[in-house]
Amino acid sequence: MLRSPAKLNWTLEVLGRREDGFHELRSWFLAAALYDELYCHLREPAHTAEPPLCITGPAAEGLPVDGSNLVLRAEQAWRAAGGEAPAVTWSLIKNIPAGAGLGGGSGNAAAALLLLEAIGNGSAIPDLSALALSIGSDLPFFLQQHSAVLLGGRGEQLLASDQAPQGWVVLAVPDFSVNTARVFSKLHAAPMEDAVPAEADSKLDLSEAPQPNELVEAAQAAYPELAAFHDMLDAAADFHLSGSGGAHFAYFRNHQAAENCATQTRSICKHVFVAPLQQGAVLRKPNPLPMPGQEA
Repeated sequence: MLRSPAKLNWTLEVLGRREDGFHELRSWFLAAALYDELYCHLREPAHTAEPPLCITGPAAEGLPVDGSNLVLRAEQAWRAAGGEAPAVTWSLIKNIPAGAGLGGGSGNAAAALLLLEAIGNGSAIPDLSALALSIGSDLPFFLQQHSAVLLGGRGEQLLASDQAPQGWVVLAVPDFSVNTARVFSKLHAAPMEDAVPAEADSKLDLSEAPQPNELVEAAQAAYPELAAFHDMLDAAADFHLSGSGGAHFAYFRNHQAAENCATQTRSICKHVFVAPLQQGAVLRKPNPLPMPGQEA
């Protein structure tokens, strides 16, 4: 079993549109200790009709259990690339809301790859991170060993690493999903050859507090209700959009302040979580988490 945390974009810059149609991004990625749990089971020969994936948990409703699910896509890609493992089934306990910009599905897929590596033989796969990137842009974050990383390109370029700040975040998720492709369709970035890259010297260091997300305007153009949601959240604290949305997060150095904010925020939306920032490698056993009431 592996637990995969929620992903946060502490910063997010859009440097331009590439020739391949993707956008060149630069973002500090951190993890928050809100976890999905993925279990891998050896398939019994007598149970060949057993469904390959079972999803339970508070965020399970509406999620596909067919080949479009990222867990099964990751298994298919791993085996197609030469990985060898016995036939398996998967059980996923889903706590991270989907379509929220928190990377839940990407973390599930990365966990599946590591579980397959643990029970099988992936020696024929020359670069697991490259395989992960072919499944989704956020996957490489979950496979690396740092608690905070600055990633460039589509997420495959490790530009810098650091230790995540100590503290807590309040995660607020609206009651509607946000489609990443729809958000990027509203992003009018200049082609890379015409774009003026942001200064590289001042933004490679991890800031002590979250910084602006340059996808906000596109996300709110694609989903005007996000603007109203953000305005209501800002009455409680300084909330920031994570990724392409729609989850927002606010950072606090101690647990009680985060809980106070969460109490206010629950009057705005029902999906509100308080979680410490995770220290250590993303998909390994995390360090002990701060106890409620402990100064971070």
